[in-house]
Amino acid sequence: MIYLGDQIVALNEYSKEAICWLGVKLKGRLTSSNKSGYSCGYSTCYPCNNSNIRSGVEQNFRDLFTDSIIKELIEAKPKRLFEINSDLQANFVAAGGTVAGFNKNAKKLFVSSGFTTWFSKDETVSEKWNYRLARLLDKHTCTYCNREYIFVYRNTAGGKGMVPQFDHWFAKTDFPLLGISFYNLIPSCATCNTIKSSTDLNLTDHLHPYVDSNISNTYNFSYLPISDNENRIIFKNRSLFNRKGIDTVNALNLSLIYKGHSGKELQDLIDLRYKYSDNYLNILLEDTFGYLDISKEERYRMIFGVELEEDNHHKRIFSKFKSDIINELLSIDN
Repeated sequence: MIYLGDQIVALNEYSKEAICWLGVKLKGRLTSSNKSGYSCGYSTCYPCNNSNIRSGVEQNFRDLFTDSIIKELIEAKPKRLFEINSDLQANFVAAGGTVAGFNKNAKKLFVSSGFTTWFSKDETVSEKWNYRLARLLDKHTCTYCNREYIFVYRNTAGGKGMVPQFDHWFAKTDFPLLGISFYNLIPSCATCNTIKSSTDLNLTDHLHPYVDSNISNTYNFSYLPISDNENRIIFKNRSLFNRKGIDTVNALNLSLIYKGHSGKELQDLIDLRYKYSDNYLNILLEDTFGYLDISKEERYRMIFGVELEEDNHHKRIFSKFKSDIINELLSIDN
């Protein structure tokens, strides 16, 4: 998994429209006949001037949302999002509703109208928000697996382009209220989004790419020899006192996702270490480019096509995997 950082610029751009869209969908536009409607006060705001209230949502559900709650639902960090979801659900039930009714209303507004339509398919704007947010985040590989590129390319001739999928860290099946919350939208590849699906993650037991800045140091890629010609990719926890790294790997089923690479990328690196002259990996890294004034990071990038620095792992696929395996192979004596 890759740490995404705070992404303040992307958050600010996204929240300017998302808050207004949500406010109007809940309260309607502020007009002379709807004095309780929503408006940000800017005449150029597209959602405030073009969106309409979402029909089919119960009034007792709408009544839960103050302007401050609307803003927090878009901008709050994951811990606070979980609290808001719990508090609003409890308030809805206390007023005579049910948990099922709360989630039904939330799904209509935040998933069906929000994530599925406004975020992913709004044809009334020049660039849909899934493209805009992916471009603003500027991450090149899947946040979860780092083994597939998630470039953003618009099809200028019309039709579909290339854009990452956005997984909901708090699954939208169980937390529909968080369907368009910024810090709950994780850019990912189709494989990870499908395999993770509605997996139940929590902040106590699992890493969050917007919360845990030390993700890369919580677990390591390693390998297990099965036979003379067969090895398997495995994962090792880095701390006896903190299982969040390995528990997250298991929850995301990264062992399955990486299974097919044992006989290819892993075996290629092992072959470089054992099938050639003593410690051929070291020769490649130290001697082949020894006469050039280039950094260790540049050597790894030129030879193996990976980024060593954690902040740059997202730029090239397999960066953490290959870095971990190469360092393990280099540490083995003949």
